[in-house]
Amino acid sequence: MESDLVQWLRDLGQDGLAAVLKNRPESAGAQSLPHLAAVLDSPGAVQRALERLDAGSSAVLAAVCILGDGCTRGAIEQLLGNDPELDRALRVLEEHALIRPSSQGGFQLAVPLRDLRTAGLGRPVATLLRPHVSNTIRGIAEALGLAPAKRKADTVQRIEEFMRDPAKVSAELAKAPGPTVELAMQLAHDDSVLGYAIGGPSLQSPEVRWLLDRGFLINQSQYTSYGGPVEMPCEIGLALRESADQPALRPEPAMPAIHLVDSIEIDKAASLAAIGFVDGVARLLEHCAANPLAQLQNGGIGLRVLKQVAKALRTDQHEVRLWLETAAAAELLSIDGAGCVVLSNLADAWQQATPAQRYVQLVRAWWKQPAAAMVSKVMEKPEPALLPHHDTFYRLFRMDLLAELSGWATGSALSEPNLIGEKLAWKRPVRYCCADCLVDLIEVTWSEAEAVGAIARGAVSALGRCVDDEAALLAAATQLLPRAQETVLLQADLTAVVAGTPSGQLAAALNLMADPEGRDTASTWRFSPESVRRAMDQGHSTEDLLGKLTAMAHTGLPQPLEYLIKDVGRRFGQLQVRNVRCCVLGEEALLLEVSRHRALRELSLHVLAPTVLASSKPVQETLAALRKAGYAPVQQQADGTVAVERTVVDRPPLLVEQPYYRAAPELLSQAELRGLAEHLLAQPDKAPSGVALPGNPWIDIQIMPPGSLDENTDPFDGLVPFLAERTALTDPELELLAKALEAGTDVEIEYRDQNGHPTSRVITPDDVDEVYLDAFCHLREDDRQFRLDRIRSVAAVKRRRTKR
Repeated sequence: MESDLVQWLRDLGQDGLAAVLKNRPESAGAQSLPHLAAVLDSPGAVQRALERLDAGSSAVLAAVCILGDGCTRGAIEQLLGNDPELDRALRVLEEHALIRPSSQGGFQLAVPLRDLRTAGLGRPVATLLRPHVSNTIRGIAEALGLAPAKRKADTVQRIEEFMRDPAKVSAELAKAPGPTVELAMQLAHDDSVLGYAIGGPSLQSPEVRWLLDRGFLINQSQYTSYGGPVEMPCEIGLALRESADQPALRPEPAMPAIHLVDSIEIDKAASLAAIGFVDGVARLLEHCAANPLAQLQNGGIGLRVLKQVAKALRTDQHEVRLWLETAAAAELLSIDGAGCVVLSNLADAWQQATPAQRYVQLVRAWWKQPAAAMVSKVMEKPEPALLPHHDTFYRLFRMDLLAELSGWATGSALSEPNLIGEKLAWKRPVRYCCADCLVDLIEVTWSEAEAVGAIARGAVSALGRCVDDEAALLAAATQLLPRAQETVLLQADLTAVVAGTPSGQLAAALNLMADPEGRDTASTWRFSPESVRRAMDQGHSTEDLLGKLTAMAHTGLPQPLEYLIKDVGRRFGQLQVRNVRCCVLGEEALLLEVSRHRALRELSLHVLAPTVLASSKPVQETLAALRKAGYAPVQQQADGTVAVERTVVDRPPLLVEQPYYRAAPELLSQAELRGLAEHLLAQPDKAPSGVALPGNPWIDIQIMPPGSLDENTDPFDGLVPFLAERTALTDPELELLAKALEAGTDVEIEYRDQNGHPTSRVITPDDVDEVYLDAFCHLREDDRQFRLDRIRSVAAVKRRRTKR
């Protein structure tokens, strides 16, 4: 028989189901409707859905949670008023599968929300009293001055009616001593639960006992009497709070003041920023190739090195951080044997690509970065670059910001970025709280978006509108970014100038024969005897180099450059070094000069024959000493042929190690959503044993039907019921946590801190008592205690690919 949720999903039809899948992207990997229902009702998925709700929908959901599962629209209107916003909010909640109509005419909550303490409020008094015996409930009624009924349910109803009357609650609390009133008000405005806490009130104290006797606090278990933890019913919390603390519908803020900018001007400015971004990363790579970046002892690139690089590249440290973090995310950097940052093997392919291809690879890497490189702009003491980041908060805000701007009419521009703060805070109140909290976040994200060309002239550009679609981004970048330059201006002062972005082939050829001298709107290289000899060391002849330069030259080959190459070619190979530890071969007169050269005394050269000198040093040291003295020797093989010097270095990409975190799932197109909905409706209703969230290959949440655990064979049968009494976890989550406690394995928990803020932690459980779970927290890298009643979900976790 189908569950109510499965039947409701089936009744939605293809379009309605596609809307649910769009709003709950973590469920896009479902294989059947029961599978989808299991994911939608899992605590972790529900928590992520809450983070996507706007302020109006959040207020309506809070009202439904307070009123309880099955509440009617009329009850919601009594709490919130008959606001036109109510219909929209209820529709949004249904499209997120957080509520659904019930057969009795009310609204049914998603399973994890039925016992959720919303907005710091406890569960309803009827829920808290359900496991308690009749004598306990009769005692509470008598303490409140109520006549107990014959039936337990009727007594609970009288207690509930009493607690729903703020005047009666306030009058009763007025009889309590001062410390009791203070404690009650504190719990009403905190998270409504009191457990064992260092420095907190004892559960045996008179004020706690007074509240327990009257049901203002209720034990979460019937077996603990005056033990803990204890919880304040939501009816008492509402009665003690001021009306401003109750849910209220807040309309969507008006559009901020905008002005219109020609879209052509926006895209022109964006293309200039994109070119500068690509060129900046290219210049950084060239700098790292010539000057490997030293890391700090504890990892990362320190502020001193960042400032040195910024000075060399004529920019500031914040932009260098952006280039560096993006290049590392694009896997263009590596670590050499000395622990310094150098180019990776993949950098060569990136440098050979077109400007549009280079841009797409960089921007996609920036788009997926969990943190913001330019956060140093708002930090008093910036951290080193290339450090791991523990969450995806900046990425989520990056997505929300560009999504909001992309929804406006083309050319709509903001004169002041902070004007968008109120709009974003309303759309994501769980994430962002208020507009004042977004000032630094907007400054950092806006600066980065402008630097990469996603935002220009105060508006989103064509590049920013398609940054989450790689194919569309490549098409836009190909249209907006200029083609790479294939020719070079060779000048008589032995310099080569490329106006614009050089192609990978052109840059590689110039890097082979000359030394980079400057990169800005134009790129400059300088030829020298050493740079030309370096090209010949790699097997290129005089004719090869002249031919390459002639093919690349914009206006022909200057005579001084031609003379330089021919002169180096004439002297190149006059000396030959053979590996006999070693011998130097050459003409008799030249060898006589070399043997008497004072700078070569360390080689201990002596004449073996008129054309042969013996060196006491190995081949490479002898070659280096001769070149340093101004000669241009070549190395020979044992058979006398010239050995071409090629340096092959394995440079795997530098991958910054990230702690455990869940990435945002990839969004499906409308056609893909409709196709998935059609597929699910056609599948037989068979629930799988496991759920793997899409876009998170290292996460596997085990979903099992309730009651599937065999208590006779389960080795954790004692621990699971113990945890079940103290948490609101599902059966699979209880089993997973119990196994982690037994085996010492890692799990990921969704947790509410003492301020009610949600957080995700990967922990290694160690021990558990009546109130707390002792575990090692991988985020804080220290032992921590987690209150059992604040754990919202438990999931298996696999570590993200380790980056070095």
